[in-house]
Amino acid sequence: MKDAVAQNERGVLARLLLDNLPLKLLSAVLSIGLFSLVHGDTDAQRSVYLDVVALLPPPHSDTLLVTDLPHQVKVTLRGSRSRISALQHEDFTPVQMDLRDTSRRFYYFDPAAIDVAGTAQVVSIDPRAVELVWAKSAERKVPSRPRVRGAVDEGYAIRRPVTVTPATVTIRGPEEDVRPITEVFTDDIAIDGMPAGVHERRVHLEPLPGHVSYLDSSSADVRLEVVPEFGERVLRRLTVAVLGPGPATVRPAVVSVVLRGPVRALSDLEPDELVPYVEIGPAAPATGMLALEVKVRGVPDGFQVARVVPTSVLIRRGR
Repeated sequence: MKDAVAQNERGVLARLLLDNLPLKLLSAVLSIGLFSLVHGDTDAQRSVYLDVVALLPPPHSDTLLVTDLPHQVKVTLRGSRSRISALQHEDFTPVQMDLRDTSRRFYYFDPAAIDVAGTAQVVSIDPRAVELVWAKSAERKVPSRPRVRGAVDEGYAIRRPVTVTPATVTIRGPEEDVRPITEVFTDDIAIDGMPAGVHERRVHLEPLPGHVSYLDSSSADVRLEVVPEFGERVLRRLTVAVLGPGPATVRPAVVSVVLRGPVRALSDLEPDELVPYVEIGPAAPATGMLALEVKVRGVPDGFQVARVVPTSVLIRRGR
């Protein structure tokens, strides 16, 4: 009798274990997974880098911050694994540093100021604090100069001065850094092969040292003009002609003429094209000595007489 009861109990137990076995196994797996998911989420952590923006003292304040501020801070979060895994950089607003109080010596990042929706919380911020260093500020107007690099084609030149607009700029920074700066230059302007004519360029002004900055625009307009290069040529022993009535003798009878013009055309000029001369006016005495200024005819367009040596000659009239 006892054996029959025991056998019956074993049959019941077997049916309890084996009936709907696949469903029972699936239920067990799902239960274990759900347990792991629920309990695993509670200890999840993640670090994100958030942008930093600073509220500084007014531009014309007499105190200037010279600390290099971080562009980002590292924020470590804790919360639901699914929640913090879904967070994106765009879900956070930039961390704001209010530095308008110039008496502060340290700025501490406040975890409570980090706006995190849901159950996530801020564990830490790195760096935790920033040391603030202040300096007496100064402003100064300095001239802006062009920096030209290279060379135009032979026979041409850059007309000077090169125009820079604005001609002066205002710089601002720590007083000890501003004081040595007496002028600023533009970035290099390449002129290699630049053709004749007017050329305008918008260029950046050179970076300033340390914590000095441009109070206005950091760019300038530069106007360059490429023109034929001018030079001089000396034409020697040119005979002086006498214009006027009656016979006359000239001493000295020859002069040198210094001609100025485009260097490309100076070498092609023939000396016979130029005629030095003196002119005897109708009121001049018929006899005696005259000192007359030497003038020059036949000067081509684009050229000019720089000087005549000598500038005047003696004329003897009469026999």
